[in-house]
Amino acid sequence: MTSRRTRRSRPPTSLEAGLILAAVLAVIVIGIRLQSGLTATFFPLLLSVGIVAASGLYLGHPGSAVQAGILRGAGRVAIAVVVLLLVGALVGLWIAAGVIPTALDYGLRAIAPDYLLPTAFLVSVITSLATGTAYGTISTVGVALMGVSAGLGVHQPLAAGAILSGAFFGDKMSPLSDTTNIAAATGDVDLFRHIASMLYTTLPAAIICLVLFTLARGPVSVTDSGMRQEMLAAVRGTWSVGAIHLIPLLGMLALAAARIPALLVLFVSVLLAASWAVIFQGASFAGVFVAATSGNASDTGMAMVDSLMSRGGMSSMQPVIVLIVLAGALGGALSASGILEQVLKNLVRRVRTAGGLVVSVLAACYTMIFFTGNQGLALIIPGEMFRPAFRRHKIHNAVLTRTLEDAGTIAAPLVPWSAAGALATQMLGVPTLEYLPFVWLCFLVPIFSVTLAFTGIGVWPAPSTDEDKDE
Repeated sequence: MTSRRTRRSRPPTSLEAGLILAAVLAVIVIGIRLQSGLTATFFPLLLSVGIVAASGLYLGHPGSAVQAGILRGAGRVAIAVVVLLLVGALVGLWIAAGVIPTALDYGLRAIAPDYLLPTAFLVSVITSLATGTAYGTISTVGVALMGVSAGLGVHQPLAAGAILSGAFFGDKMSPLSDTTNIAAATGDVDLFRHIASMLYTTLPAAIICLVLFTLARGPVSVTDSGMRQEMLAAVRGTWSVGAIHLIPLLGMLALAAARIPALLVLFVSVLLAASWAVIFQGASFAGVFVAATSGNASDTGMAMVDSLMSRGGMSSMQPVIVLIVLAGALGGALSASGILEQVLKNLVRRVRTAGGLVVSVLAACYTMIFFTGNQGLALIIPGEMFRPAFRRHKIHNAVLTRTLEDAGTIAAPLVPWSAAGALATQMLGVPTLEYLPFVWLCFLVPIFSVTLAFTGIGVWPAPSTDEDKDE
């Protein structure tokens, strides 16, 4: 008789995979309803890891293999953890160095409430295209723009939606973005061929976003000029403000444009900001260390400014890091138990047309980002699974890579336990479920993706050789 310990593992049936995912979804939804804030998903995610691990054991997988899968999944976020720690330090130091206060001062003086939303969208687009990172955009100009929107009385979730829509446009389209390069590599498509393909879905969505943000103001109660002047006085009374203090920001953009690796860009930016705070703002070395570790503590005497400028620090990223480690562990458990593979195989088997193929890829990416919170996995695993189907249907891989990013990249801020969703909540001060209805780019791009697939526009035949050739 075969013992349980030596029993061969088997893949889950479609019913079993569906029931396990339904259980995970139920636990997460119930957990979010029982609590609030960024930490609401901590325990539900931990319980979900246990549910999936137990399912893996039931399916015959050795406990050591399930544990290795969990550790592998958690380990995949190691680079993201380091990035988040550097971002936290940079935000605290940029406030101490006068970078963000200067941006806030200029924004309050120059931007009228009627133009805040389209301006926030365009500034975020430009910054993320130049840097290739939504995280950096959210944590730097995003923080400043949220401060301006608060000072002008603009609806905060709507402002966050404009910032995130712009930030993820660049994260999707920039040749410097890691997700752009991952998607192109996964489909074996030339990087700029991949970007050109994405223009078909992303550019019209961005144009519509710009129009919508220009027309929309939401429930705005414009701050009177006296309040705005009070905020300006509080900022100028605490920090030295001027164009020179934007040099650290411009320096970071220049390094990113030079295609310096993101970790090195952030590290150099942290050192420059720390030096700037000491030299130009009169900060002590102890103050710099505190700002980088615990965040800046603003004491201007005005509550609104203090709430905006008291943030940052590596310690502020602890909830975000816990969240993405748990999400990574859940993804690893799902992968080790074969559950995600079974779900994706079911999607591939049902494909009959180009439109159905694109819809299936989108569904796979949404499934991955929802259950793992990891953009990289949401691009790589569906990409590998669907490449043979695109080859079988003789459709160019540039359509595959475009579709991967149409969901896998820009759906991230819509998931509270993804690194993007958690960071956005932490930096912008707006819960994911509150800003979610206003991140219009994330909803418009998939609509264009499906429309093009069913109309045949932008759906090119595969080249006659294995090389990625221009049509």
